Amino acid sequence: MPVYSSQVFSFVLCAVVLSACLLQAQVPAPPPGGDPVPWAAVSIHPSDPARDTANDSWGDQPNGITGQGMDLRNLLSAAYHFGFLPFRDEEMEGLPSWAKNAQYDVRARVDPDDVESFRKLSSMTMADTIAAFAARQYTGEMLMQQAMLADRFHLKAHYVMRPRAVYLLTVDKGGPHLKPTANGANEGSMSFGNGKLAGKGVATPLIANLLAYPAERVVVDRTALPGRFDFELRFAPSNAGVASEPSTDPDFFTAVRQELGLRLESGKADVPVLVIDHIEPPTAN
Repeated sequence: MPVYSSQVFSFVLCAVVLSACLLQAQVPAPPPGGDPVPWAAVSIHPSDPARDTANDSWGDQPNGITGQGMDLRNLLSAAYHFGFLPFRDEEMEGLPSWAKNAQYDVRARVDPDDVESFRKLSSMTMADTIAAFAARQYTGEMLMQQAMLADRFHLKAHYVMRPRAVYLLTVDKGGPHLKPTANGANEGSMSFGNGKLAGKGVATPLIANLLAYPAERVVVDRTALPGRFDFELRFAPSNAGVASEPSTDPDFFTAVRQELGLRLESGKADVPVLVIDHIEPPTAN
């Protein structure tokens, strides 16, 4: 048995400790929400053109996801978009014409043993979701949906930065009118509809994401406002390109200034764009 001096032993010990630390540092952190679980069964069929489109929807179930009348824009958004609204045209490239019009009914389920893990993935808190979207980290559920698209549509995609015409969200000269939230760190909500946007416990990057809906253009947050806020915005839907009854509310851009103390200004910015490298009609079930 060889005999080592204390100096050699110390050197070897340090090398082992350093190697262990390097290996530990190389282990990637789990995705927000937790590691993805495999799909046990996935059913994807073209939607019936004669269906009642009022029932079209997309949502989580206790053991998976279900969607009716889903186009690929929505499926791609659920898997890749760091926001609560579908991709806008200027946020995607390379989607073929057939994929822009096709609609599908989707039913994906996990094994019974994975139901509890999936429930945790699909019920992330608002705070964790905000943090994941702000850091542009795919959640465990997003990775599952990416795997489904890769398996059934043979999807290959990647992000690039592209210059785009945008609205820049800045603080108006009178200062912000946003109310710091009283919600706990893991609480929050958002809602939007014709002539109304509202949120509780929402950071400004996601406020910008919501404002893109009536603005009809990508909105880039340049407010530099830290923290999370509660807000409610009311505006005349007809002035945002949405037909409605006559309204006494201000137009959308005026409402943003008056009610939120923020301003939307036209500008140019590099924004993340999802490039579709390859996609095919879904394989048979």
